[in-house]
Amino acid sequence: MPEAGRGNGVGLKLGSQRATRLLQSDQNKALVCPPRLHLRDRQAIKTAAAGLLVQAVGCASRLAIIPLSLALLGPEQYGLWLAVGSLIAWGGVADLGLTPGLVNLVASACGREDRLSARRYISTALGAYAVLAGVLFVGFILVSHWQAVPSLLGIRAPELAARARQLVALCGALFALSSLTRVIPTACIALQEGYYGAWSQISGTVVSLAVLVVLTKTGASLITYALVMGLPPLLAQIGLGAYFFGKRHRDLRPRAGDSNLSSLRELWGVGGWLTLHQAANLAVLYSANLIIANRLGPAAVTQYSVPYAVFAVLISVAYYTVSPYLPAYADALARGDVAWIRRRARQTLALTVMVLGGGGALLAIAGQEGIRLWSAGHVTPTLGLLIGLACFSLLKACSNTTGVLLVGLGLVRFAACVYSSVALIYVTTAWLSVRWLGLLGLPVAGAVAHALDVGLSVPYAFKQLRVKIRSGFMVAEACRSVT
Repeated sequence: MPEAGRGNGVGLKLGSQRATRLLQSDQNKALVCPPRLHLRDRQAIKTAAAGLLVQAVGCASRLAIIPLSLALLGPEQYGLWLAVGSLIAWGGVADLGLTPGLVNLVASACGREDRLSARRYISTALGAYAVLAGVLFVGFILVSHWQAVPSLLGIRAPELAARARQLVALCGALFALSSLTRVIPTACIALQEGYYGAWSQISGTVVSLAVLVVLTKTGASLITYALVMGLPPLLAQIGLGAYFFGKRHRDLRPRAGDSNLSSLRELWGVGGWLTLHQAANLAVLYSANLIIANRLGPAAVTQYSVPYAVFAVLISVAYYTVSPYLPAYADALARGDVAWIRRRARQTLALTVMVLGGGGALLAIAGQEGIRLWSAGHVTPTLGLLIGLACFSLLKACSNTTGVLLVGLGLVRFAACVYSSVALIYVTTAWLSVRWLGLLGLPVAGAVAHALDVGLSVPYAFKQLRVKIRSGFMVAEACRSVT
């Protein structure tokens, strides 16, 4: 009994000392949090503003690129380009969660002022991307020789089948090269300087548009068109890398000696579930064109993708506004600033609903005539399709916003499992319904699937925040009672 009493006394004393240190730590955080909070908001706002500028330029460019492309290629070849692009985009699965994992780990390391760890993660990720680029290059060359490719893309004409194989090989090679540069915009996002990646995207898009204008006067093949659309963005990324790691953040410049298996395991440890989430997102984003091409033919892809491109602008505006908060959420969580996370999460979700609700309603009302004029008569969507796209876009954008919050909080397993279910429901329902509902089957399937995601993810995310706030309050109360 005396020994037990002494042990309890020591435990209480140690607990008192630990609680006192926690209280002092909280007081120190209180002293440094306001400046950091303002910096966090300022960086997120700068990145969001640049992202919105990209979307403004991208929207203007798309308004020009789509009708120019239709005039240059015609609806069938342009639909083939879109379908091949969707097929190539599945190569993003080979990322294996490295990109979002890198954002989380670099953001957390910088939040702890640990720049050496951040550089190690960046160096390791670049080495992994180099290996993946080689695998992708070989893989897409093999796919381009696969006899079933024309059938998969819904192609019947032999001359168009040969062009499709060439296009798969070229676009696959460009995609593999671009994966080498993926570490550059990812590092920008992790450091809450995503606006640099935004400027790079703007410059590449503007150059592509300028060359495309010339090609519409001289004429060009589908292969030339692919080079014009793919090379300028790739070169712009390389230029950004030279500036970002060569001048702005020299201490984070990737070095071969900093790559190690331990960091790779950490990246994949975070990225394992993110890989599943990313694969599910690719299924939602890029299965539509493939389903349409296979079931209805390449020309039908244009009839769906052109109206969806307008709604995609709104989705992108919402995403570029909220995505800069992913590293900010990770940074705030590392510093224990849960109240800030909860406040910003509610604001970003409300903003998403306002943007997509108002913009979607406007497009549903005025979209038929506007899209007909914009596409020079090549595309005239039905009112039902526009209403379906408006509902789908609203729920997809809310799903994106909630996903940013879940990943930023490290709730990746839940996000991955739920969104995998969403993708499965979407692809299955779209494949079955497109025969009966036509193009309308795709937004109906998307709306149903994403309603499930929002209905599950939003309550779960805010429940986890309430738990964290309650836990923080209990710790603070314990510290005050001890002192």
